[in-house]
Formats: sequence, C-alpha cells, structure tokens
Amino acid sequence: MKIELEVPDHKVAFVMELLTSIPFIKAKLSSKKAKQDTTEYLLSSETNKERLLAAIERSKNGEVVAHNLLEE
Repeated sequence: MKIELEVPDHKVAFVMELLTSIPFIKAKLSSKKAKQDTTEYLLSSETNKERLLAAIERSKNGEVVAHNLLEE
C-alpha cells in the first residue's frame, strides 16, 4: 500500500521524525521537496523565530546558561 501526504514545508521535519519513529512504516521524502534544515524549520514560525533570535542575542552578550543532559 502506498500513501502520499501533502505536508506544509514548515512541518516536514516533524512529520518525517514522527513517521520514522514507527517501526512498521517506511517513510521517504518525495524528490519534489528538499529536506528542510533545522534553522529554516526554527525560523518558519514567528514564535520560534523570535525565540531563536533572542537566544542568539543572549549568546552574543555572554548570557549563556549551561544545562546538564538528562540521563536515562
């Protein structure tokens, strides 16, 4: 069975991650659409864009907060 989905460009990365996490689904991108990079994805919504640019500005000003990674 073959199912085709039309997904907005700004949601492609999320949908691909979701689909590939399901063991019995083989998902691939259509050759029509290029894979979206992380920065492009983060800039695709106004809220994410504001947060990313604010984080970059904080980093430039030396306002960096270190976080420990969670261990499972």
